[in-house]
Amino acid sequence: MLWFFLILDIIFSAAAIFGGYYMKFRAPEDTEMKMGVLTGSAKKSRDTWEYANKTCGKYWIRAGIAGIVLTTLAVNAAFITSEKKAAIVALAAAVVIVLMMSCSMTTVMMKLRANFDENGKPVEKEEQ
Repeated sequence: MLWFFLILDIIFSAAAIFGGYYMKFRAPEDTEMKMGVLTGSAKKSRDTWEYANKTCGKYWIRAGIAGIVLTTLAVNAAFITSEKKAAIVALAAAVVIVLMMSCSMTTVMMKLRANFDENGKPVEKEEQ
């Protein structure tokens, strides 16, 4: 069971890192906005498209790194303690990766609403 979770963690972490890299560095260059954060509010303007992909990519890269750290802890736990405890840590790593990737979309959508108007134009912040 431990090997299943470790392989799953590696796949999730790699997908998060590679997907995050693509969104952060490659998707903003997509002139037709076909791959990346494909929501209505992200596709309203070029500015929202770039902002959404760069922000979401940053969060996905962090999720992948967190997954790698937790997977490393699971492997270390297998050597130090029991395989059962290591499997629990590896399962927790998979859950953390999926939750971080899912929550990143909600965070990006909230940031889009806060930083852009309904037409996709940047909102001017009032200085206090």
